[in-house]
Amino acid sequence: IGHIEGIGLASGNGGSLSCPTFDKKAERKWETSNLGVDFDAVKRVALPILSKYTARANGSFIKLTSSSVGWSYYSCDPEWGNMLAKSIIEELEDNLHSFDVRLVTLQGVGVIEVVPRKLNKGLVVKEVLGSTDLPDFVLCIGDDVSDEKMFTSVFSVIAQSCAAGVDVPDHVFTVTVGKKFSNASYFVDDAADVADLLIRMDGGECSTGRAMSWDNEECGLTMFDS
Repeated sequence: IGHIEGIGLASGNGGSLSCPTFDKKAERKWETSNLGVDFDAVKRVALPILSKYTARANGSFIKLTSSSVGWSYYSCDPEWGNMLAKSIIEELEDNLHSFDVRLVTLQGVGVIEVVPRKLNKGLVVKEVLGSTDLPDFVLCIGDDVSDEKMFTSVFSVIAQSCAAGVDVPDHVFTVTVGKKFSNASYFVDDAADVADLLIRMDGGECSTGRAMSWDNEECGLTMFDS
């Protein structure tokens, strides 16, 4: 979707940002956030460790971005993968203690990531909303714990704008996927609801044809009470 006019993109949990472009012929440019850590040096320490465990676990692989290095064991034997994951965490913590990084463990998706301590999705939200006039409409959706900083950053930017006397958006929606404790104001049941929501916003028919979480009155009341 990078060719679409006027669309801005972020990758690596907000570590890299590409501002919107309105010139079809222009090459998309990416800017990397300064997170206060030499991540090339981090990779030189972490990659040999992850490679060693990758060789011991069929189905595992290394994930690399400009601001993270991770190990995915989702396709491994669950018991073996979980056991190796514990060993990897201990070894990474021992070898990376001198770097300003943190370990992110996503057990539900079988991933361990090393990321700069300052990196989170809230950074890119603040950068986007703070770099231009606030839009009239904000829709922020996420499904796991790494998205919570994103939700709080939306309200943080709006609160600061209010305090400064700046016009703020008329419509702001933060949405988590799955009914759970969250900093988001609303929730949808699952990823299919997200797709249906976006299709409905564009005037289309639902892809699943089923009722959505907010179509249920009782659920809707729960959403607004959260």
